[in-house]
Amino acid sequence: MSGVERVLEIAASTRVLRERRLRALDDSPAGALLGREFVTFRGLAERCAAETDTPVRALLDAAEMTELVALCARGKGALGERLRDRPRLATALAATLRDLRDAGVPPNELPASASDLAATYSALERALERLEKGGVFDRVGLFRLARRGARDYLARRGFARIEVHGATELVGSVGDLLDAAAESLPLRFLQPDFGSPWAERLRAEWPWSFRPEATEVVGDPALDPDGEIPPGALVVRRARSPRGELEGVAREVLERIASGTPPSDIQIVARSLEPYAPWLEQILGGYGIPLTSSLRVPALAWPKRRAWLDLAQAVTRDLERAAVVRVAQSLGSSLGERLAPGVAALAERVARKGAVLRGERDWHAALRVLATPSPEMAALERVIARLATAAAEIGGARDFAAAAGAFRELGAELFGRASAEEVGDSLESVARLDLVRAAAHVAEPLHLDEIGRAFDAALREPTSAPFAEDAGGVRVLDAIQARAVPCRHLFAIGLVHGAWPRGLSEDPFLSDAVRLALRARLRRPVPVRTLVADEDRFLLGLLLSQARERVVLSWAESDSSGRAQSPSALLHTLPFVAPGTNLLAQETEAWEAAAPELLRTADALCAATGNPQELEQIAARLPAPDAETLRAGLELVRHVDALRAESLPYDAEVGGALALPTAFSPSQLELLGQCPLRAFFARLLGANPLEPLSPDELEANEAGDFVHDALEAIYGDLFAGGTLAAGTPPGVALARARALVPEALDRIEARQRARVRERHPTAWAAFRATIARALLDFLERDLESLLEHGVTALDTESDVEARVRAGDGSLVVKGTIDRIARLANGEIRVGDYKTSRQFDRPLNALGIARGTALQIPLYTLAVAAREPDAEVRGETLTVPLRPERDRDRDRDEERYVSATELERLSRRALAALAELLRVGFFPTSNRPPDKACRGCPYTVACRVQHPQSAARIATHDSASAYFDLPGVKA
Repeated sequence: MSGVERVLEIAASTRVLRERRLRALDDSPAGALLGREFVTFRGLAERCAAETDTPVRALLDAAEMTELVALCARGKGALGERLRDRPRLATALAATLRDLRDAGVPPNELPASASDLAATYSALERALERLEKGGVFDRVGLFRLARRGARDYLARRGFARIEVHGATELVGSVGDLLDAAAESLPLRFLQPDFGSPWAERLRAEWPWSFRPEATEVVGDPALDPDGEIPPGALVVRRARSPRGELEGVAREVLERIASGTPPSDIQIVARSLEPYAPWLEQILGGYGIPLTSSLRVPALAWPKRRAWLDLAQAVTRDLERAAVVRVAQSLGSSLGERLAPGVAALAERVARKGAVLRGERDWHAALRVLATPSPEMAALERVIARLATAAAEIGGARDFAAAAGAFRELGAELFGRASAEEVGDSLESVARLDLVRAAAHVAEPLHLDEIGRAFDAALREPTSAPFAEDAGGVRVLDAIQARAVPCRHLFAIGLVHGAWPRGLSEDPFLSDAVRLALRARLRRPVPVRTLVADEDRFLLGLLLSQARERVVLSWAESDSSGRAQSPSALLHTLPFVAPGTNLLAQETEAWEAAAPELLRTADALCAATGNPQELEQIAARLPAPDAETLRAGLELVRHVDALRAESLPYDAEVGGALALPTAFSPSQLELLGQCPLRAFFARLLGANPLEPLSPDELEANEAGDFVHDALEAIYGDLFAGGTLAAGTPPGVALARARALVPEALDRIEARQRARVRERHPTAWAAFRATIARALLDFLERDLESLLEHGVTALDTESDVEARVRAGDGSLVVKGTIDRIARLANGEIRVGDYKTSRQFDRPLNALGIARGTALQIPLYTLAVAAREPDAEVRGETLTVPLRPERDRDRDRDEERYVSATELERLSRRALAALAELLRVGFFPTSNRPPDKACRGCPYTVACRVQHPQSAARIATHDSASAYFDLPGVKA
């Protein structure tokens, strides 16, 4: 090969890699790849790592890294406490530490405010070092190892230079490897760009010795960034749903192929392909369109893999009803075609009619009552007995390897040996958790719930790429895979608000402010989520710049669940094309295969939205009922999409159409302050979510009700017996209160559902013990405070109704106060029991000023209105259900505020809420960090994701007083 220059070409993705190979073949006069070698970043890392003679036996997957991070966080101050209370946060913490490791930020560079995070990060680094000694690496560790072998690999292969294609930016571990390669050979980093500010910023902040060279993906794009858009080169379409959108794309793709375009010159690109995954093969395959795709689907999409997850849930959750039924439905191969359907049907019928929840005893009891002796009954009893035996064996396993082995044997017995081989890799990753625990220096015995989480994570982790083979078909790619891959026709789908640009919430462990400071100080590529909008705008522009003939942009009006979607704001000012291009102001064609006349009419309406005469001509051609319907629909569209409006009927301005109650409870007004729209649905319309409750389960608020009822009984007895009078020693009062606790719980217990206690005696005993500990802890603190002066009168669960000043008017407040204590010094304490651990929230000054913490202030103001000459104060009576978790004893602090101060703090908020009620306006509010939106049952009707609605509200004065409150924004 003398005289042939050897070049190493590195590609950012497999798609770019294939494109570079094809281009090299076309450019080669011999029709062969002479002197060129092509690898991806990961391929380069593996080859360079092999030069170090360090064995790489395994790479940690996401589930294993998450478990390692969770173990390293144990005992790390408040961070460890957060993860103990909320284990699922470990995934987010693992992502934070991955960002830091990838960027090459050492733990000691984190600020003092992130000391717990730094300690966890240091522990993680030490644990990974121990794992690497055994040949187990994470991805970042692999790239760090590769840096040591880069020089030897390049020298051995005899390369003369290096070219990098397709990457716009680099994470730290990849950039560091390329930097090591650049120390040995000339390296060109060809950065796809179209003269964008984002790419210029990347080049300005570039931390490595080699410099990016801006390059165009294609030299003759269909769209001219500086001139007029050529006729037919750019089209925007809409659809009713993602499925309809994909149908429309498929029809146009078929036309392009029929006109002679090779399928490989057509790209269908989305920010994420997940919304289209269920219909990709069905729709494109149904049209006979060949395709290749970067779509990865969870392995759980295949029934055999799902059966293993059901089996894991059955044996680690005490034979839970639903999991056992699904396992029974998957036993065809082991039971035989004759017996299997009957066993599955019997399991479902027995579980449903026998109200089985879990446990071997529950199943056998239900079988004896509801089933007659039969081969199916005998088979189901054997399956349940085998599951129970396996559950005991797995629960008693000393390590993950033993648990995985027992589980594998169980699955092989029930589903067959071939099926067990298919999940072998997943079970090996479970066994590797023993290495993870050892690296984190964790030696305590395993718990069954830990094993269950490990099985669950390992079986969910794998993904498959069913359309990965590239045989020249249409390329259906996510935006990252499509980046820098040229084409003739581009179909960019899913251009909706929240996808372009993405709506990423701030990292709960490392704020963007800290990330930006690290990025500036260390010159390392730390990811910053607030920059995602600029990044996504650049990415869309890059995609538009790589189409040579035609671009079709599309969006769906609703998602697959029927929730309304808005077109992306990027369509208003499209990147790359002529500046200021607003596609939404132009004609938007529909893809739905509706009746031709209706479709033509709908398109004409959209085209003539601003021309009343043309609209009237269109309506005149239709029958009268249809004409009226179209006129009304157009009026609706005009109002909903308007950026300004005199009235806001489509933004929950109902005016006088709703009869408001004469009095409001404090909780109603507090919810109104938190989110007027949610209060409108839940408290004024009574549109409660349907949440059927099992007779065998406790309601979410049942613990709070139990505490309230118990304290009402206890304090009633204490006051009636004179125990709360001045001069009573706190120790005597506490002894009496302790004696009353079990008596009160016995009395209240009778009002709870007997079925819960009978079917779950152990769980009920634990629930009652939790309540008792919380009561005793509270009584010890509260009695000492009350007896300092003594109680002269005590009202518990007292009804109150009073008029409270609100701006220029007033509001009638009506509710039930947990406790009103009149002390011997003349003070009146208005108290509200709170079982939450958010001790400061009920009387937080900012929360009161915002109108989000009004319950105690309103109760206090109501009492003060009835007794204007008395000294009244509101107080939070903190009764946390798990007081032992409050190790700093924050609950000991007395939290009370005088009625005078509460009136001052709440004055503006009450005036603003009264104004909302007066004008009948209930807009949504966007409060950072949108905590109230989590779990909200009204997301389908909510307007918070509708940019036009937010713009109308922001420019309207109906709720100006409300949106002027601290921290409230439209």
